[in-house]
Amino acid sequence: MIEFKAVSKQYPTGQLALYNVNLSMQQGEMAFLTGHSGAGKSTLLKLIALLDSPTEGTVTIAGQDTHYIKQRKIPDFRRNIGVIFQDHHLLKDRTVFENIALPLKIEGMRPHDIKRRVRAALDKVDLLKKEKEYPQMLSAGEKQRVGIARAVVNKPSIILADEPTGNLDPDLALDIMHTFKQFNEYGSTVLIASHDHSLIKEMKKRIIVLRKVKQ
Repeated sequence: MIEFKAVSKQYPTGQLALYNVNLSMQQGEMAFLTGHSGAGKSTLLKLIALLDSPTEGTVTIAGQDTHYIKQRKIPDFRRNIGVIFQDHHLLKDRTVFENIALPLKIEGMRPHDIKRRVRAALDKVDLLKKEKEYPQMLSAGEKQRVGIARAVVNKPSIILADEPTGNLDPDLALDIMHTFKQFNEYGSTVLIASHDHSLIKEMKKRIIVLRKVKQ
């Protein structure tokens, strides 16, 4: 499903974010990506999401070498990938429903189908009653759940999360992780970058450790 072969990433500044990374994840697997700050966790997730490209090596997603995906095909390819960031980037002037519906509107989906899909996503993160509220009316945990719902509304086969519980208290963080586990049980491949070792240990899933590149 996800495969890295001898992947390195060096930025124009000269910073070497990843060096000779080899990684394989099976379809339907859930794993945690950990390592010290600066070890390249965010960079690795960006390579999977086609938000960046490797300097060297091969990244293969669902059997496709990402190097050969044409630029005009990237938006279509990304619809199979849901990405959740620590900062959820919710639009303050849009309701919860409108925030989650945005990717579907961009895709050109019919209003009836959008309503059905958004409500199904809200139901999965237990926020159906909050659909008409605005982000500033929500708690930190609820905002993160909206971010998750928006990422999964397209029913992606891959879910990537970059420090999704960094701003949450331990109980809320565990709750969010169990939400990801549910999506994994529905069939999505889930990769979560986190530095919270106690939380990762409690989830009892595969742990992938990145080591910071010495330059």
